[in-house]
Amino acid sequence: MAQIHHIQSGHSNHPKWSVTILLSWGSFVFALFFATLVGTMASQAGASKLLQHSIQAGLVTLINVPLLYILLKRSSSRPFCSIGLSGWRQAIPKAMMGAIYVIVLSGSGFTIAHLLGWIKITQFHFSGHLVTSLLLNMMIAFFYEAFPEELTFRGTVYSALNRRFNGFTGLLLQPILFVLAPLTVSGLQYIAGIETSAITLGYIILLLSFGIILQLLRMVTGSLWTSIAFHLAFLENSRFFVRQGEERFITYEEIVPGTGTLFVIFFMLLIVGTLLLIPAVIARWRGKNKRNEKDVEV
Repeated sequence: MAQIHHIQSGHSNHPKWSVTILLSWGSFVFALFFATLVGTMASQAGASKLLQHSIQAGLVTLINVPLLYILLKRSSSRPFCSIGLSGWRQAIPKAMMGAIYVIVLSGSGFTIAHLLGWIKITQFHFSGHLVTSLLLNMMIAFFYEAFPEELTFRGTVYSALNRRFNGFTGLLLQPILFVLAPLTVSGLQYIAGIETSAITLGYIILLLSFGIILQLLRMVTGSLWTSIAFHLAFLENSRFFVRQGEERFITYEEIVPGTGTLFVIFFMLLIVGTLLLIPAVIARWRGKNKRNEKDVEV
């Protein structure tokens, strides 16, 4: 009876799951919109793109992360650990798993596309300026996208969903909330008179797929660092290797148009990456159910 009372008392310390989702989702939307607003003002005042993006990245993390910490502190003495953000000793190997997963899938995609004659790699690029650009972009992407988004959606939001629903339902609902965030921010930008990129069906499908694979990585490894590293590596791989922008490490010709975006990014990294993770997630669910059954029997 004492054990039951302890469990019930501990459960009552948790904010209601719907309140947790609303507050964590709302804090991210507010942080992203406010950062965009300030960044736009900085750009209009003559700030460079690098300074503008740095300001936006700093604001998103400085607003969103402390609010999440305060919210999670109500139910845990170790707020971020409770949602899968482990200490540095565990962080390094878990993060490496996420980054290596991107490298292997993307490298396989390029290799397959080249062997099938869909692309022709014509040149490799390497310079100090290119490496510096990559590192600066990584820093901005970490604080603007990867870190706050994973803490919010694959961490706080999914943990709250998991308290109310089973793992599968939470897995489906989390990407929907993930997609609704930029849609809401775009709407707020439109109301505020800020120019924003058009939201297309392809973009929505990409975000849904991205949200799913990031959550699967979190579930398989038990660490947010894996999804953070995958998120960051995915962005840098897309910007400096797959998409043929001004700054890139490889140049290739698409014999079959759209191969880079559709085959390497969408099919190999998101679809194949997701399919490879599903058996591991199912195995973890079965193992968890068996442990729960044994606990009930005892």
